[in-house]
Amino acid sequence: MGVFSSATYWIGFYSNGNKEKSYGSNWQNIEFLLDHLMENYVDSIDRNELTQKSITNLLKELDPHSTYIPSNKRESINESLVGHFGGIGIRFMILRDTLTVVDVIAGGPSYISGLQKRDRIIKIDNINVAGIGLTNQMVLKKLKGKVASEVSLSVLKPNKTTENKVLQRGLIPLKSIAAASMIKKDIGYIKLSTFSNSTDIEFKNALSTLIENGMQKLILDLRFNGGGYLHQAINVADEFLEKSKLIVYTNGAHSSKRTFYATNKGLFEKGELVVLVNSGTASASEIVSGAIQDHKRGLIIGRRTFGKGLVQQPVLLPDSSELRITTSRYYTPLGKCIQKPYGDSIDYDNDIIERLENGELTYNDTLKDKKFSEGGILPDIFSSIDTLEYLQIVSKISFTRKWRDFCFDFYEKNPDKPFEKLKDFYESFKVQKSVFKNYFIKNEINIQELNNQVLKDLRWSLMLELCSYYYDDQARYILNSFKDKDVEKALIELE
Repeated sequence: MGVFSSATYWIGFYSNGNKEKSYGSNWQNIEFLLDHLMENYVDSIDRNELTQKSITNLLKELDPHSTYIPSNKRESINESLVGHFGGIGIRFMILRDTLTVVDVIAGGPSYISGLQKRDRIIKIDNINVAGIGLTNQMVLKKLKGKVASEVSLSVLKPNKTTENKVLQRGLIPLKSIAAASMIKKDIGYIKLSTFSNSTDIEFKNALSTLIENGMQKLILDLRFNGGGYLHQAINVADEFLEKSKLIVYTNGAHSSKRTFYATNKGLFEKGELVVLVNSGTASASEIVSGAIQDHKRGLIIGRRTFGKGLVQQPVLLPDSSELRITTSRYYTPLGKCIQKPYGDSIDYDNDIIERLENGELTYNDTLKDKKFSEGGILPDIFSSIDTLEYLQIVSKISFTRKWRDFCFDFYEKNPDKPFEKLKDFYESFKVQKSVFKNYFIKNEINIQELNNQVLKDLRWSLMLELCSYYYDDQARYILNSFKDKDVEKALIELE
């Protein structure tokens, strides 16, 4: 996700002097080509589709982040940045071709209507949706809509009774903060997943709550945060930096230099700070981590970040499609442009494979000879990836639909929360070996592979799934932090 300002411009035709003639001539050539193809090409052609592909291919010649968004995809793509959408307020899964409610957003339309976890939605607007090869996209298309519009549901309850409900769609927030919690007596943890329109408000609220709970030190997790709005990155960094400290500046061939400074007193200018980063930390996340690093405000722990230092400006076209045009580069306070190299000979999006193969993600000494031109933010403290997070057999099991269904089935058989506190769940949750043995037999997996380490890993995978059912959305991130190598390194530094 790129970094761009909220301003919007329209593109029109030049109407003065030589520019008009030049532009007109080129445009006439394109129009002539399209007309000629429509009339003479061997196969039928969709003119709009061909035009869209032409624009997309043109932008690819410029840089990796200048993009074209068709009008029919613009709303859905921008949702995560806007920070909300019209819907009914549930988290769902498709369990054996049936739409199953996994969680209900408190205060939302579904919550008000009495919809609960484990409910099955079998009809939407009197149309059957069970056993028809349902997909996530089909569900979203049916349940999303304009705020205040109505949708009717037929719901099969766990006790096998059926209820009919009419819901009025509401404004459903898309949270930037995936998790915010105290993980030690005086150490807080915030997992920031994106930089949307509401990020600064969410972030201030999270900081305030943790400070009220005794937080004196903070772990800010920006791993796999792909970025978002530039001004939101500035607002987040402002919470850590003293007034007048430079946060970032931008500059381009056709855009003048712009500087952005910290303003009034932030909520956490003095407390100890660690920022977690990895190869998925990009754009706005790199602005925050770069500013913190350059001002020695905190420690950066993890692996070299993605290296996305280009600023995009959204440009709305007359048909409501959108261009995002790179207009400038951004620079950290010490003048570092973190944009990594791109061009015809570079596999821009898949350089993570090269990083893994050359040992950069597993051995710190591979970074010693790296030049700054490689892009990204280099961590102050290197932390290798956990290449042995799961055994191969467990990886093959854990990332399948069958395993996900198995975990939810386990929850339905054991719907009561086993422990009030997540920490107790982490320390004391137990599963009989026979549960996993039956899974192996049912799915024709070699039972001989069910050794102690496999049992341990499967238990952990099951716990990660169950905690979001028993607790809340953030529980998975908090639970994972208890045995996260990067978090462990951060705690060592802070303690």
